[in-house]
Amino acid sequence: MKKAKGAALFFGTTIGGALFGIDSVKEAQNAFSEWIEVEKQIAADESEWAVEKEVMENSIEFMKEELDRLKEIIKSSEETASAGERKRAELEERKASYDAVMQEVESVVSDFESEIKKLADTWPGAFLSAISAPLGRIPNEDQVDDVPLTLRLQNIVVILSQFDKFQSMISKDTEIQEIAGTSREVTTLYYGFAYAYFVDASGEHAGYGYPNEAGEEGWSWVSDADLAPKVQDLVAVYDRSQEAVFVGLPAKIVTP
Repeated sequence: MKKAKGAALFFGTTIGGALFGIDSVKEAQNAFSEWIEVEKQIAADESEWAVEKEVMENSIEFMKEELDRLKEIIKSSEETASAGERKRAELEERKASYDAVMQEVESVVSDFESEIKKLADTWPGAFLSAISAPLGRIPNEDQVDDVPLTLRLQNIVVILSQFDKFQSMISKDTEIQEIAGTSREVTTLYYGFAYAYFVDASGEHAGYGYPNEAGEEGWSWVSDADLAPKVQDLVAVYDRSQEAVFVGLPAKIVTP
């Protein structure tokens, strides 16, 4: 009986040991498979990381280049802005200088216009007819803002040019004079703005004229029939219908 029991025990131990060895092998195989999977995953992760690293490095390089480019653009923009600011300041300074000059010119033009209007009252008709256009364009006080300064200046230049021309020469004109209560057509010779002589076509009526003193309008005319032959000689010499001769006539110089 004891022998049989011992054999049974040995058999059971052997079976248990066999079972224990099979389970260990399976566990080892499973562990090995898991280790292989882990290794594969690690390899895959390393490969993916290598790709991502390269992409990131390229991206970082690109961003560095882009940053450098943006810095250059900002620097260039700042330099351009500074240059533009300097140019703007220069233009503003030039404009201020221009405005100051234009204000001075406008003041001078206004003074000339005012003086011309005063003097126009003392100018003879022969001259007024020659400057009627520019004189008529001189604006009144309520029209000044509507007339360009260049046009106002042009009017003055034309009038002063004609003034100098008339002042430096003898001018002939045909006009109407009141002589002995009768209106007669006469020929008048103007010696600038200083003096004038007139005679009618019949040679019977003649006289002289001169600008009124300051504050008075127009010219004063004096009839003197005794001057008729001499004034006729003056007109003939002016027309070159006779040779120049010395002619003595009265004169009164008046500064208007």
